[in-house]
Parts: sequence; structure tokens; C-alpha cells
Amino acid sequence: MLGRIIGLVLALALWGGAYVILNPGGLDGQVPAVDLGAFESVRLGLGIAAGLLGAALAAAALMRAPERPPIRDRLAPLIEAHEGEAAGLDPSDDPLPFSAPSAAAVLEAPALEAEPAPFPLALDSDVQPAPPVLAPAELAPEPEPEVAAMPAEPEPEAAAEPPPPEDFDAARNALRQHARDEAWGPAALALQRVEALAQDDRQHALAAQDAGDFARAQGKTDDAIEAYDLALAHARMTGQPDLIADALINVGDMAYEEHRLDAAVEAYEAAVTLRRDLAQAVGTAEARRSLSVALERLADAREDRGHRSRALDLYRESEALAAELAQADAARYGGDLAATRQRLEELEARILA
Repeated sequence: MLGRIIGLVLALALWGGAYVILNPGGLDGQVPAVDLGAFESVRLGLGIAAGLLGAALAAAALMRAPERPPIRDRLAPLIEAHEGEAAGLDPSDDPLPFSAPSAAAVLEAPALEAEPAPFPLALDSDVQPAPPVLAPAELAPEPEPEVAAMPAEPEPEAAAEPPPPEDFDAARNALRQHARDEAWGPAALALQRVEALAQDDRQHALAAQDAGDFARAQGKTDDAIEAYDLALAHARMTGQPDLIADALINVGDMAYEEHRLDAAVEAYEAAVTLRRDLAQAVGTAEARRSLSVALERLADAREDRGHRSRALDLYRESEALAAELAQADAARYGGDLAATRQRLEELEARILA
């Protein structure tokens, strides 16, 4: 129904367009004149075509389509024919009506015969009898399996006693040994143990000094400077001159390597002052050798600053101490004396040149 209405509306619109095209200014001038532009020459053909197309739409909308039977009615013959073929009947035959069996027919139906047993109840003569079942006493006794003797479980050993806790000095010795072997991985672990075992300021100063030596060997200058500064701070808290002097030498060495000569000279001079006092108070060979080493460090720094005369005096003082030590123990201090004299001769040659 909706399609017919739409067709009629389109037909009226086409008829109206055909009238406007064919009758410009019609209805006493109420119909506007439509300018067709390039199609002005075929105005008549366009008007007739629009009118005919409208007439065709109107005819198609008004024509009544034949009613078709429902799809179930159209398919009924096909369904009945398919059912007949499935039952083995001729499709042209009329289907027989189906009627449910009555109760009397069901009661009169013969009973179903029982199916035969899968096996005969009695043995035939041709069938061999089964062998007699022997009594348990007549059966041959099976040999008992041999059981392998289980090995005796070892007696649990006494629990090993845990190793005694490592002390600070033993940890430092292990660190120095790994450093001499250039085993830097174990040396790093040993350094961690040294730092963990440190208790007082003296041990903290020594641990920081070891950390500075380790960083210096690895080429980590900033870490070495920081560790040596920490060692000097802990050493000053202890008030021990030898520990403070060692820390000052390390601080001066790092300043000298970075060409901070003023800082190096200051640290070396403070270390020489402490070493002089210790050499006079203690008087041991190691105390005098430490003073000789400090004098040479200060002499090198002063030479680089241009103080060659002062450096020469310091080397001569160091050479005198080395000679005394070598005279007392040539095997131990003879090498120090030879190195000091060679350095002194080189410095004298530069001054005289």
C-alpha cells in the first residue's frame, strides 16, 4: 500500500514538471517560466518524457498484483511428496490416515519371545571340559623373591662447628692479599667485610684508607679522594700521630697527582712535622724510614713549585736517614738508599745545569 502511494506522488510530481516545461507562463502567468539553458532546444521532448514517465508510475501503482497463496500452501505438495518417497509410497497415491492402536489390540498382541542366552546352559559333547581347578595344596610353591640386603645407613656425622667470626685485622690481610694478586672481585668483597667489621675511629680510618687504595688502583680518582678525606677525619678523631701522618700522605698524593701543588705541599709538610716528632720520640727504624719517605714526597712537590734549593735540602736529609738505615740493615734498606741517592744526583744535576 505504501509503495502505491509513493508511486502516485512521484507520478503527480512528474506531471506537474511536464506541465511547467510545456506551458511556461500558463495559468494566467502563475506558472513561472523555467529556463532550461542548454536543453532549451529539446523543451518539448523533455516535457513529453516527464509526462509519459509519470503516467507509467501511476499505472504501475494502480495495477493490483495477483494474490499469491501462503508459502505453506505452496510447499504442501512438495512436503507430502517427500514424505511419501521416504515411506516407499507413490507420491501420486493418497496418504493413508494414521490411527492410534486401541487398548484391546495392545492387550492381544503376542508377547515378545525372550532372547536366547549368549552362552549355552549345558556343555555339548563336542566341547572340551574346562581343566579342573587345583587346590591350593596341589599348586607348586613359588620361590620367594630374594630381598637384597639394605645397606646400613651411615651414622650422622656430628655437625661441623661454624667457623669463628672473622676479625678486622684478618679481613684487612685478606684484602691486601687479593690486591697483590690483582683479584679485584674478591678484593671488593673483602673491602666490604673490612668496612662492616670496623668498630672505632681507628678501624674506620683504616677501612677508609683501604677503600681509597682500592679506588686509586682502579683509577677512580674522585672515590679515592673522598675515601682519603674520610680516613683523615677519623684519624684526627683518634689523636694518633702515625695514623694522621699516613692519612696526610695519602691526601697529599692525590693533590699532587691532580697538580694541586699548594694543597700537596701543605699536606706533606704536616705529615713531615708529625714524622719528625715520632722519629725522635720512638726512634725505631720504621719511624725513621717513614720520615725519609715523607721528606722525599715534600721535596718532589716543592721542586715542581720551583723551590729547587729547598727540595735539595730535603733530599739530603732523606739520604742521610736512608744511609743510617742501610748501614744497620743493608738487605732491608739498601734499595731505599740507592733510589734516594739517584734522585738526589738528578736534582743536583738540574740545579747545576
